[in-house]
Amino acid sequence: MDASFTDEIMRLFNGLDELSYYEYLGLRPGCDYVAVRDGFYARAQRFHPDRFVALGGDSLRSAVYEVYKRMTEAYNVLLDPELRVAYDRQAGSGEVRLSEVARARRTTAEEREVSNTFARIYLRSGKKKLARGMLLEAWIDTKLGLSLEAAPPLLAMLETIDKQGGAR
Repeated sequence: MDASFTDEIMRLFNGLDELSYYEYLGLRPGCDYVAVRDGFYARAQRFHPDRFVALGGDSLRSAVYEVYKRMTEAYNVLLDPELRVAYDRQAGSGEVRLSEVARARRTTAEEREVSNTFARIYLRSGKKKLARGMLLEAWIDTKLGLSLEAAPPLLAMLETIDKQGGAR
Protein backbone atom coordinates (compact mmCIF):
# COMPACT_ATOMS: atom_id res chain seq x y z
CA MET A 1 0.00 0.00 0.00
CA ASP A 2 1.50 3.33 -1.03
CA ALA A 3 1.81 6.41 1.16
CA SER A 4 -0.53 8.53 -1.00
CA PHE A 5 -3.33 6.03 -0.46
CA THR A 6 -2.78 6.04 3.31
CA ASP A 7 -2.69 9.86 3.22
CA GLU A 8 -6.01 9.93 1.36
CA ILE A 9 -7.64 7.57 3.86
CA MET A 10 -6.39 9.65 6.77
CA ARG A 11 -7.54 12.90 5.11
CA LEU A 12 -11.03 11.46 4.71
CA PHE A 13 -11.00 9.98 8.21
CA ASN A 14 -9.84 13.25 9.78
CA GLY A 15 -12.51 15.07 7.78
CA LEU A 16 -15.48 13.15 9.18
CA ASP A 17 -16.70 16.34 10.88
CA GLU A 18 -15.77 18.68 8.03
CA LEU A 19 -16.16 17.08 4.59
CA SER A 20 -19.43 16.98 2.65
CA TYR A 21 -21.07 13.89 1.22
CA TYR A 22 -20.03 15.11 -2.20
CA GLU A 23 -16.38 15.19 -1.13
CA TYR A 24 -16.58 11.63 0.17
CA LEU A 25 -17.75 10.45 -3.23
CA GLY A 26 -15.46 12.75 -5.21
CA LEU A 27 -18.41 14.65 -6.72
CA ARG A 28 -19.59 18.21 -7.29
CA PRO A 29 -22.92 19.43 -5.89
CA GLY A 30 -25.57 19.38 -8.58
CA CYS A 31 -24.29 16.21 -10.25
CA ASP A 32 -26.85 13.75 -11.57
CA TYR A 33 -27.83 10.43 -10.01
CA VAL A 34 -25.72 8.43 -12.43
CA ALA A 35 -22.65 10.34 -11.24
CA VAL A 36 -23.61 9.56 -7.62
CA ARG A 37 -23.89 5.87 -8.41
CA ASP A 38 -20.68 5.79 -10.42
CA GLY A 39 -18.81 7.85 -7.83
CA PHE A 40 -19.85 5.54 -5.04
CA TYR A 41 -18.96 2.34 -6.90
CA ALA A 42 -15.55 3.70 -7.90
CA ARG A 43 -14.82 4.71 -4.31
CA ALA A 44 -16.26 1.49 -2.90
CA GLN A 45 -13.86 -0.59 -4.97
CA ARG A 46 -10.94 1.48 -3.78
CA PHE A 47 -11.86 1.82 -0.10
CA HIS A 48 -13.83 -1.32 0.74
CA PRO A 49 -12.80 -2.49 4.23
CA ASP A 50 -12.43 -6.11 3.10
CA ARG A 51 -9.36 -5.06 1.12
CA PHE A 52 -7.60 -4.09 4.35
CA VAL A 53 -8.21 -7.08 6.59
CA ALA A 54 -4.61 -8.27 6.34
CA LEU A 55 -2.96 -4.90 5.69
CA GLY A 56 -1.91 -2.08 7.96
CA GLY A 57 -2.57 -1.78 11.65
CA ASP A 58 -5.77 -1.61 13.60
CA SER A 59 -5.90 2.17 13.36
CA LEU A 60 -5.77 2.09 9.54
CA ARG A 61 -8.44 -0.62 9.34
CA SER A 62 -10.64 1.38 11.71
CA ALA A 63 -10.15 4.54 9.65
CA VAL A 64 -11.01 2.71 6.41
CA TYR A 65 -14.16 1.28 8.02
CA GLU A 66 -15.34 4.73 9.20
CA VAL A 67 -14.60 6.31 5.82
CA TYR A 68 -16.49 3.53 4.02
CA LYS A 69 -19.48 3.95 6.34
CA ARG A 70 -19.58 7.67 5.54
CA MET A 71 -19.32 6.95 1.80
CA THR A 72 -22.26 4.57 2.07
CA GLU A 73 -24.26 7.15 4.00
CA ALA A 74 -23.42 9.76 1.37
CA TYR A 75 -24.53 7.43 -1.41
CA ASN A 76 -27.84 6.63 0.28
CA VAL A 77 -28.62 10.30 0.89
CA LEU A 78 -27.49 11.70 -2.46
CA LEU A 79 -29.22 8.99 -4.48
CA ASP A 80 -32.62 9.64 -2.88
CA PRO A 81 -34.14 12.84 -4.36
CA GLU A 82 -35.98 13.84 -1.18
CA LEU A 83 -33.04 13.19 1.11
CA ARG A 84 -30.71 14.97 -1.28
CA VAL A 85 -32.85 18.11 -1.28
CA ALA A 86 -32.96 18.02 2.52
CA TYR A 87 -29.20 17.51 2.67
CA ASP A 88 -28.42 20.30 0.20
CA ARG A 89 -30.66 22.66 2.18
CA GLN A 90 -28.98 21.67 5.46
CA ALA A 91 -25.48 21.79 3.91
CA GLY A 92 -26.13 25.41 2.96
CA SER A 93 -26.05 26.22 6.66
CA GLY A 94 -22.73 24.43 7.18
CA GLU A 95 -23.91 20.94 8.20
CA VAL A 96 -21.85 18.15 6.62
CA ARG A 97 -24.24 15.30 7.44
CA LEU A 98 -27.97 14.88 7.17
CA SER A 99 -29.44 14.32 10.60
CA GLU A 100 -30.03 10.74 11.68
CA VAL A 101 -33.76 11.42 11.98
CA ALA A 102 -33.94 12.68 8.40
CA ARG A 103 -31.86 9.74 7.13
CA ALA A 104 -34.16 7.26 8.87
CA ARG A 105 -36.95 7.70 6.32
CA ARG A 106 -38.11 4.17 5.73
CA THR A 107 -39.25 2.58 2.51
CA THR A 108 -42.80 1.34 2.30
CA ALA A 109 -43.63 -2.33 1.86
CA GLU A 110 -44.45 -1.54 -1.76
CA GLU A 111 -41.07 0.12 -2.33
CA ARG A 112 -39.28 -2.88 -0.83
CA GLU A 113 -40.77 -5.02 -3.62
CA VAL A 114 -38.75 -3.00 -6.13
CA SER A 115 -35.09 -3.97 -6.11
CA ASN A 116 -33.74 -1.44 -8.63
CA THR A 117 -32.98 1.85 -6.84
CA PHE A 118 -33.95 4.01 -9.78
CA ALA A 119 -37.16 2.06 -10.39
CA ARG A 120 -38.00 2.64 -6.71
CA ILE A 121 -37.43 6.38 -7.18
CA TYR A 122 -39.79 6.37 -10.16
CA LEU A 123 -42.39 4.45 -8.16
CA ARG A 124 -42.24 6.97 -5.32
CA SER A 125 -42.40 9.91 -7.71
CA GLY A 126 -45.24 8.37 -9.72
CA LYS A 127 -47.25 7.69 -6.57
CA LYS A 128 -47.02 11.34 -5.55
CA LYS A 129 -48.03 12.54 -9.00
CA LEU A 130 -50.91 10.10 -9.15
CA ALA A 131 -52.15 11.32 -5.76
CA ARG A 132 -52.17 14.89 -7.17
CA GLY A 133 -54.13 13.76 -10.23
CA MET A 134 -51.21 14.20 -12.60
CA LEU A 135 -51.98 11.11 -14.69
CA LEU A 136 -49.63 11.75 -17.59
CA GLU A 137 -46.69 12.52 -15.32
CA ALA A 138 -47.45 9.48 -13.13
CA TRP A 139 -47.72 7.32 -16.27
CA ILE A 140 -44.32 8.56 -17.49
CA ASP A 141 -42.66 7.80 -14.15
CA THR A 142 -44.30 4.38 -14.05
CA LYS A 143 -43.16 3.52 -17.57
CA LEU A 144 -39.62 4.67 -16.75
CA GLY A 145 -39.67 2.49 -13.63
CA LEU A 146 -40.98 -0.46 -15.63
CA SER A 147 -38.21 -0.01 -18.18
CA LEU A 148 -35.81 -0.83 -15.34
CA GLU A 149 -37.78 -3.53 -13.53
CA ALA A 150 -41.17 -5.15 -14.06
CA ALA A 151 -41.98 -5.03 -10.35
CA PRO A 152 -45.54 -5.75 -9.16
CA PRO A 153 -46.06 -2.31 -7.55
CA LEU A 154 -45.15 -0.57 -10.81
CA LEU A 155 -47.43 -2.88 -12.80
CA ALA A 156 -50.24 -2.21 -10.32
CA MET A 157 -49.73 1.53 -10.57
CA LEU A 158 -49.87 1.38 -14.37
CA GLU A 159 -53.16 -0.53 -14.09
CA THR A 160 -54.52 2.11 -11.70
CA ILE A 161 -53.50 4.91 -14.08
CA ASP A 162 -55.15 3.11 -17.00
CA LYS A 163 -58.38 2.71 -14.99
CA GLN A 164 -58.38 6.44 -14.22
CA GLY A 165 -58.12 7.41 -17.86
CA GLY A 166 -54.55 6.63 -18.75
CA ALA A 167 -51.98 8.96 -20.22
CA ARG A 168 -54.29 10.89 -22.56
